[in-house]
Amino acid sequence: MRLNVGYFYSKPIGYSREIQEDYDHLELDDLVVNNLKSTIIASRTSEGLLLQVSGSADVETNCVRCLTDFFLPLEFDFEELYQFPSRTREETDLVLPQDGNIDLRLLFREYLILALPIKRLCKTDCKGLCVVCGANLNDAICEHQSSPSDLVNLEG
Repeated sequence: MRLNVGYFYSKPIGYSREIQEDYDHLELDDLVVNNLKSTIIASRTSEGLLLQVSGSADVETNCVRCLTDFFLPLEFDFEELYQFPSRTREETDLVLPQDGNIDLRLLFREYLILALPIKRLCKTDCKGLCVVCGANLNDAICEHQSSPSDLVNLEG
């Protein structure tokens, strides 16, 4: 996931370009992503290069009720300024690399994690786990669940 922006160094302030970045499957460290579709608007500013990113992806996560792994569709939207090396003021600033290639992997990973909801459900009517034996109540009612009033959903 490298974005070549070296040609922006010689462009005038205000120059921008729309770039499509689409991937069927990505592994961003511990984050598995399918169907990543993004639009990046890169704009040359006096400070550096502004990236405005929007898109969607299916991110592998687990249900907070039944702990089943599933792919959750997400939409994301963010912008970051990559500053010219001479303009850097703080250590936390993103700096344009000398070779003109920005590695987007960590940036996408960070914003996809931020887009994940706290309460992630595999389906809206997920029944959760049995509090006694840990059986997935979506698959079957276990011996500890004799009546519907005994069902307990574990919500994280």
